[in-house]
Parts: sequence; C-alpha cells; structure tokens
Amino acid sequence: MAFKVGDKVVYPSQGAGQIDEIAKRQVLGTEHEYLKIVFVRGDMEVLVPMKKGQEVGLRLTIGENELSQIMETIRRADLSLPDQWPPRFRAEQDILARANPYELAKLIGVLALRDLEKGLAATEREVHENAKEMLSSELAVVQDISLEAAKAQINEFIAKNISLD
Repeated sequence: MAFKVGDKVVYPSQGAGQIDEIAKRQVLGTEHEYLKIVFVRGDMEVLVPMKKGQEVGLRLTIGENELSQIMETIRRADLSLPDQWPPRFRAEQDILARANPYELAKLIGVLALRDLEKGLAATEREVHENAKEMLSSELAVVQDISLEAAKAQINEFIAKNISLD
C-alpha cells in the first residue's frame, strides 16, 4: 500500500494520526524515505520508514461511513474472552496491540458490561481506558474532532446503550 501526505492512518502502538510529510533522511550514507505522522494523542510526531509501514501495522483509518457500525459493535458487546485472568489479560493485550477498531469496540463493550455486572479490577479498568483511548484517537482523526470530543462520544454512547437489561 502506498501512503501519501494527508492520509489518515493508525499506527497500532501509538493510535491515529495524519501523514504530514514524506521526509528524506541520510542514514549511514544512504537516503531513506520516512512518513512523518502527527498523532492526536500526546501531540506527538513519529517518522516511520516508508518501506516498513505495512510491516509495523500502519493502516488507513476507517471511513466516516463506518462510525455507526463501530458504535453498534460497542453496543452488541459480543466478544468472547477467557474466564481465567492471565489468558483473558493476554487476549485483551493482543487486541490493544492490533488496534483493530472493531475488536477495540467489542472489547470496550464487553468491559463496560462487565463493569456494570461486577465492577472491573484496576488492571482491567486500565485495559478498558486504553481501548477507549485507542479507539477515540481513530474516531477523532476520522471526524476531525478533538480527542476529548471523541472520548466523550464513546462514553456517552456507553452510558445510553450498555445496560444489564
């Protein structure tokens, strides 16, 4: 996949941002091209080697037309996680590492429901917040809104749509 300036992308370890420029740098006497990505989380910039983009999991964000599907995925909360803590935590960490928006939405929904049922332990509450942060960054970039506004969208949606009924 050829990325270009202006593309809205997700870098799994950092969240969503936009390609600001294609920079050329000399490294050990050889010129290399890098994608300069500006992220919404932490006002951070990263240079990703052009040739390694897909290798590190860089992908285009979802489209605006998928936003309702993402919210519906949160509402359905249909993710099966192991009952035992260590394997469940590993599964949750794998989802966070992949940063797939639909998997994140499922995880957010399941953890929101579990929180209502019996509360979340501190570690799992952190996983829940990390998943919301990661998905919020993508929603913010897609809709061209602030990270805080995207987080509020998710939290409001959970408050209105996730219940024990």
